[in-house]
Amino acid sequence: MKIGVSTCIFLDTDKNLEKSLNILEKKVKYVELGCDGNLNIMSDKNIEITKSYNLRYTLHCPITDLNISSYREKIRKVSLEFVIDILKCAIDINAKLIVLHPGYSVFKSDYNKSLSSLIKSLKELNKIQEEYGIQITIENMPSYDMFMFRHPEKSIIENLDELKITFDIGHSFLNNNIQNFLELSDLIAHIHIHDNNGEFDEHLCIGKGKINFNDFKKDLKRINAIKMIELQKKSLNDLDICIQNLKELLK
Repeated sequence: MKIGVSTCIFLDTDKNLEKSLNILEKKVKYVELGCDGNLNIMSDKNIEITKSYNLRYTLHCPITDLNISSYREKIRKVSLEFVIDILKCAIDINAKLIVLHPGYSVFKSDYNKSLSSLIKSLKELNKIQEEYGIQITIENMPSYDMFMFRHPEKSIIENLDELKITFDIGHSFLNNNIQNFLELSDLIAHIHIHDNNGEFDEHLCIGKGKINFNDFKKDLKRINAIKMIELQKKSLNDLDICIQNLKELLK
């Protein structure tokens, strides 16, 4: 049973990375590190801090600034260059996997151009993954129109090649396609766990939203991936409840 917690629970709080890891090491063996805000792993100081803990890491690429679906070629290329920087950081902290957002297209008239750019990026990411030896995963996104990969579109899935999926069950619930993604279980290398009420990406504790996790218990247990709890600005009590609920679900 591989259960982890993302440091995003401490994002924009008074906790620095050291204080965050001090708390999480007592609760789980796996931690997802981020590249944003007060917990930015890409500083030399924070890279060294991670080596003081008996934890295994995954790494989430920046939430902001990157857009591998940009049809503006300079932006797309710079985004991929930054992914390489993240992979180098992942090597430093011995992370075996990174999570990358697929990008966005704000205007509907630009979607097809953005999709072509995303597919081009996926092909290049396969080459980058082979060079650096770290699994790159693409995360499915919530139900805001601008996001790419809200649904398991054939045109994207067919171009993943050796890339894998980070399956975010909360995002998928918002798009009413949990089962559609679970049918791609062979492509899922990582799972984000959180709950919501079906309208907003709330990142709630399991049981505090409307996802019936028991409906997907069998599939979640079968997939050999870290189940990474992704709460945002929630209490440690919520975290403890979520860990316990997830253990009950997966036993």
